[in-house]
Amino acid sequence: MAPQTAISARSAYRQLLRATRVAFQDDVRVLVASRQEARRNFDAHRRLAVDTPMQIKHAVEVADLLRHNLVQGSREQGVEDARWELRIHEEIERGDNDSIKVGGKSVKVDKPCSAQ
Repeated sequence: MAPQTAISARSAYRQLLRATRVAFQDDVRVLVASRQEARRNFDAHRRLAVDTPMQIKHAVEVADLLRHNLVQGSREQGVEDARWELRIHEEIERGDNDSIKVGGKSVKVDKPCSAQ
């Protein structure tokens, strides 16, 4: 069972690195920091343990979150009132703003927040 877990951990690590590349594409400082943090966490849990499957699952979930739910914003440096620009790539999950799920029930929103 150990070789299969090692392959799964390696696969999760690769998924995490790919997700950081997608999420932080134009921000080298954050890209390097996120990869260092991923490496630090994997090194800290290098030996097989009871919680290894949970750690692998956590890494895969973080990779999925980075790839599908994180949007980067940037603005021109030095200009205090510059507009923020969002980098929304093709893998970003786009939700439907018409309904909100609350406790398993669908709630219909009749008017947008900006309407009076």
